[in-house]
Amino acid sequence: MKIPNLTAKQMIVYRFIREYMDQNRESPYIREIQQGCSITSYKGAVDKLLALEKKGYIKRKLNKHRGIALNKRELVTAE
Repeated sequence: MKIPNLTAKQMIVYRFIREYMDQNRESPYIREIQQGCSITSYKGAVDKLLALEKKGYIKRKLNKHRGIALNKRELVTAE
């Protein structure tokens, strides 16, 4: 099965989440992702998370403030 590649912006968000979780032992808030990745809108950050979840890189727990879990620790190249 082919693993979907990430776009450059999705890669930035994925790396931010992974590094944040490595340093803090918990997932970041969406607002922290927005600020840490220089995304201009909250919805833009949510859209990136939805794409990562659709591609199987993360799993989100709805209605949880820090509800992001990584499914894949490795990275593939950007599209």
